Amino acid sequence: MWSEANFIAGHRILDFLNTVSDRGKSRAASTLRVPTDLASWIEASALGTKTSADPALSQASFGAVIAFRDAAYRVLLATLGTTAVPSADLQIVEHGLKSALQRASFDIASSSTIWRANQKSDHHHQDLFALLLEDFLRSPDRERLSQCERCTWLFLNSGRGRGRRWCNMATCGNRHKVEIHRSRNRHQSDAV
Repeated sequence: MWSEANFIAGHRILDFLNTVSDRGKSRAASTLRVPTDLASWIEASALGTKTSADPALSQASFGAVIAFRDAAYRVLLATLGTTAVPSADLQIVEHGLKSALQRASFDIASSSTIWRANQKSDHHHQDLFALLLEDFLRSPDRERLSQCERCTWLFLNSGRGRGRRWCNMATCGNRHKVEIHRSRNRHQSDAV
């Protein structure tokens, strides 16, 4: 179900926020439809151990994870200056971050994040993504955050002169080029 194309953002929290099927700017269809989709995404992303070691994810917890994903997306989008931050989204993200940090364990030996979600907690999945967001917000990568010009996916812009415009050249970049080519052909045929 998951391929390399699902993990192109440059940070796992951004890959998680991009778990929507998006052919435009709609974010209309989530690729995480049931708790087992989330478990398989976590396994494919290499965020955790085998999903069998994770606590079972209830439908309510799954709903909370998706609500956090959507709120965190809108908060990060607002940091790009393109939209205002809805106060309800700020509250969801703030509550998620505070709660996750209270339940987390400190891991100085880690080479990446220093906070670890408690795998035995009923809130493990919610905390996992809140702590990833906290890690991203503290990192210098935050300054390289961009949104694809064609879809809603977020990514770290590491292009020359920050010129990268698409989440993935193979998908959105090529679609954009095809649209331009078709538009030129239409204008040329209209002129004839």
